[in-house]
Amino acid sequence: MKQTTSDTCAIVACTVALEGMHRKVYEESNGVGTFPVAWQAAGSWNEQLRLACERKGVWKAREGANVGDVLIKIQELAGVVTSVPGLLMPLLRWEKHSSGLTRERVAELIDLGPCIGRLWVCPWYHHFNANNGWVYRGCGRDKHARDECKELYEDKVMGSHAVVCLAYRFWEEGEEMHVLVLDNHDDDGPQRWIDVEELDAIFTLSVECLTNEDASPTKALFG
Repeated sequence: MKQTTSDTCAIVACTVALEGMHRKVYEESNGVGTFPVAWQAAGSWNEQLRLACERKGVWKAREGANVGDVLIKIQELAGVVTSVPGLLMPLLRWEKHSSGLTRERVAELIDLGPCIGRLWVCPWYHHFNANNGWVYRGCGRDKHARDECKELYEDKVMGSHAVVCLAYRFWEEGEEMHVLVLDNHDDDGPQRWIDVEELDAIFTLSVECLTNEDASPTKALFG
């Protein structure tokens, strides 16, 4: 899912990850490929969410939004709007993980299902793509290195960025761990491999399985 408005990576990542979790729990009960297309996020949803976040001061142009604040707003709105009238994809719980992100811990979190990852991106981040096999390793993992990068590339795009974590792999006989993320710069993401150490936070989501009754006309009319 592509950002239609600049600086909305957190909004798009939250939507995609939440939809992904609903798809996961539904298909665990009903079979692979059974999640109804109409239950996906409505085409206008991200803009609705952006406006709601803007009104609350959660999202600002040229600054974006914090993932946690966006997740709270989704909960306040009772969930993500779908293409089915009255059907929402609720967010039951969410949790931020920003300490103790060892390889083993990151693997455990991703195994739970699609989750939101936060990382620092540099001007050359956009050249990385899962198709070319390159692995993004950032431009420094401490404040001093990032401040230097800002000073050197002040007119380029850089900063904290939100993506959806999908999978992982161990490389070079376990010497490295790479995380496959789904980005939001193009219609296809794209997907990118990043070094696990680039992640400074992961947000996991919990949902309850939607049912056909949730999407019924009677449910939409009477709640």
